[in-house]
Amino acid sequence: MQDAVRNHRQLRIVGHPTFLFSFTSDDFDIYHVNDFMRQRGWRFNGQQYPNALHMAVTRPQTQSGVAASFAEDLADAVAYANDHAGEAAKSGAIYGGVAGGMTNDADEFIRAVMADMLDAQSVIPPG
Repeated sequence: MQDAVRNHRQLRIVGHPTFLFSFTSDDFDIYHVNDFMRQRGWRFNGQQYPNALHMAVTRPQTQSGVAASFAEDLADAVAYANDHAGEAAKSGAIYGGVAGGMTNDADEFIRAVMADMLDAQSVIPPG
């Protein structure tokens, strides 16, 4: 399944995975791939930093023909993502995600909230 991802120049595997892997794209919104693959019965977890899709290869994915089906569906999903570039994806990150993926405004907001929280929790009580 990772080889299927590597066969697309517009996709990039994140890190050096084993049976769990994440992949992203620098060319289009990766969540479009998720939108399409969901229609074909595939389930990924959306991630951020960078926006990516995460998959755990478990026993059902090791059955005969599944990797080939994945490769075919992924090829169609990449074409779909290219055709919908510039449009908002329907899905996004689910782990502490920001709808539609990270933006500069969302990043600034998160940093401000975290700085305020750390300031409030790091105050030395008066002696």
